[in-house]
Amino acid sequence: MNRTKIYGLGGLLILLLGMISIFEVSAQDRFELSLISRTKGKRIPEKTLQITKTDADITIDGALDEAVWQTADKAKDFHRQYPMDDTTAFSKTEASILYDDNFLYVGVTCYDELEGNYVVESLRRDYRERNNDYFMLVIDPFDDLTNGYAFTITPLGVQMEGLITGGGGGFMGVSSSWDNVWYSKTKRNDEGWTAEIKIPFKSIRYADNISNWNIQFVRNDLKRNERSTWTTVKRQYQPTSLTYSGEMKWDGTPPEAGSNISIIPYVSGSATQQDLSVNNNVGWDWNAGFDGKVALSTSMNLDLTLNPDFSTVEVDQQQTNVTRFELFYPERRQFFIENSDLFSDFGFRQSQVFFSRRIGLSSPMIFGARLSGQIGDGLRVGFLNAQTKHQLNEGFDDTPAYNYTVASFKKQVFGRSNISGIFAMKQGINFEKDQDDGFDFGAQNEYNRVYGLQYNLMSADDKWDGSFYYFNSDDPVHTSKHWAHGTSIRYNTRKIMAFWTHEYVAENFNAEMGFFPRTGYFTFGPFVNYSFFPKSKTINTHGPNFRSNYYMDTNWEFTDKNTQLGYSISFLNSSRVSVEVENTYVKLTRDFDPTRKFEEGTEPLPAGSDYNWNQMNLNYSSNSRKDFSFTFRGGIGGFYNGNGTNFSGTFRYRIKPVFSMTMNYSYNKIDLPDPYPSGSFWLVGPRIDFTFSEKVFWTNFIQYNEQADNVNINSRLQWRFAPVSDLFLVYTENFLPDGMVSKNRGLILKMSYWINL
Repeated sequence: MNRTKIYGLGGLLILLLGMISIFEVSAQDRFELSLISRTKGKRIPEKTLQITKTDADITIDGALDEAVWQTADKAKDFHRQYPMDDTTAFSKTEASILYDDNFLYVGVTCYDELEGNYVVESLRRDYRERNNDYFMLVIDPFDDLTNGYAFTITPLGVQMEGLITGGGGGFMGVSSSWDNVWYSKTKRNDEGWTAEIKIPFKSIRYADNISNWNIQFVRNDLKRNERSTWTTVKRQYQPTSLTYSGEMKWDGTPPEAGSNISIIPYVSGSATQQDLSVNNNVGWDWNAGFDGKVALSTSMNLDLTLNPDFSTVEVDQQQTNVTRFELFYPERRQFFIENSDLFSDFGFRQSQVFFSRRIGLSSPMIFGARLSGQIGDGLRVGFLNAQTKHQLNEGFDDTPAYNYTVASFKKQVFGRSNISGIFAMKQGINFEKDQDDGFDFGAQNEYNRVYGLQYNLMSADDKWDGSFYYFNSDDPVHTSKHWAHGTSIRYNTRKIMAFWTHEYVAENFNAEMGFFPRTGYFTFGPFVNYSFFPKSKTINTHGPNFRSNYYMDTNWEFTDKNTQLGYSISFLNSSRVSVEVENTYVKLTRDFDPTRKFEEGTEPLPAGSDYNWNQMNLNYSSNSRKDFSFTFRGGIGGFYNGNGTNFSGTFRYRIKPVFSMTMNYSYNKIDLPDPYPSGSFWLVGPRIDFTFSEKVFWTNFIQYNEQADNVNINSRLQWRFAPVSDLFLVYTENFLPDGMVSKNRGLILKMSYWINL
């Protein structure tokens, strides 16, 4: 197939989507457009709330008994957003906002006339909001309808804070990995529950020269199975979509945050035993360092870290890999989280120019600095620098010292869209000296650079979004064919969600700081989903979907094809079921052992061979509001030149809100004809959480990975004795499954404390 035909398919799909958008304009669509009406390009919000300055001494106790709350402007008459979006909310909610020179104050009343306990699965911070009753405050303090903050609280006073990027309307509206200082209390009464929230201006970044912020309030009432928003948000969109937010009017401009310097020093001690099959020696060690935060202005922040210790970061949930490529694991380290979209939103999920987990992966990080924020009208900038040390690895290749630098910008254009650029560099330090000293790292590893531009489309009504990028790479070896480009476009309405993507990644494109599991390919494919909304007492929505992905090599010959046709049903009680039929074609470009065991007496599937097979998939998730819930995904059918069976899922049981047990599991069975490899792999991971209070948590995570031939135990006790200040006690041990023979173990005690200067 030639390139003209391929691009023609993409153009035809985009034209088809455009025609759909024209013919689908109905009364419903005209109503949606009225919600974001504009005058001379300025959005006219559906609702407006006045924020008032107060001199009152507000005690954060959840009672709302200060007189100033009675006279404050109230956000009320919430609109239902789920499961239906055509009525006023049944659960009545009211909210008000005040401020003084140092804090934002939010007063909330959540009325509740239904009997029964509130649904709060845990007392742990940063919970999964969809499984809890909650009230959420969403603010856009730059009035750009693109970036903001979310502060969430449950009826039992459990907090979650998060960052909003990309307009808040994507697949993940809020990133909950951000952590900062704010205060809140709740109080329950006969009419429901009330809350008071106090947010330091120092904890957020904002423009202090504008008098309007965008704002949204969201309430999740699982007893009633209802989610509601202050302004109308149609149910196909995230409730955090800033496009549909209201407006908060200041009685002037926000106050300056003043001096804002924080340091978070830590000290840790550890006892470890390595290579227990050889000796039982105990290695004792201690460590110290600090993180620092300096607000250079109300919208620009400098983050510093010296000798960071990531040993108490929550461990990854392991995965079984029967593919030909590297698996993706999310970033969990706090230093890389805040404003991370400035660095990580280049490329697509499966092809990222910068992937922060590459830093410190094979050698410890010594220090880091990150400058990020907004410096002008719609212009955000980011600069990151990190240094790792020369690592001596006994029995493995040594790792040179590297300096990592990333510089980026995002400039808002055409309303909510933006054009962005990135420069990422990985540079060996003392590389030539190390070579002279006998360390042969290879000339190709001396440096790596990637740079390019990306345009991110976001329409005013959230119906269209997409990305278009072009990147180039430099290293000491490759002098040609080292570029990549991609396009994605999505159209999303009440009934139709359609998506098109294509990428070309040249064979010598080399993003060592990024995540590109493969190079030397052209890929393209559509996804289309159609939803019916029946008048039913059990079914919320149902409909068919179609997905297809194609990969070609640089000679324009197909190497991979995958086509799925499915049907899904979502029920009003939050359970879901779907079935799929799937066809896969693969032409191997190199030898491949899908078991990754490379056992003697077997041969890998040879390079150049091709395979075509079919598979049937079933997915089900039960009512997540129940104390016991589960998910299941199963597939059965062909696999290369044989057969394959796989199933995975989760069992979850909780005693609200102090105990929960989650059992993650997956099973893969590969049955290929001789002499090719066959095998079966279990991955079982029970996780037991105790939340003794809002400040004390104990997590035990046990993972048996048959493919990796390992059992890992990670036990993590956390005491949050002050805001963003923690004492950790972490025990970890790895075993050989056969006989549970211990390989290594370690115990870590770490304390960190947030100090405002």
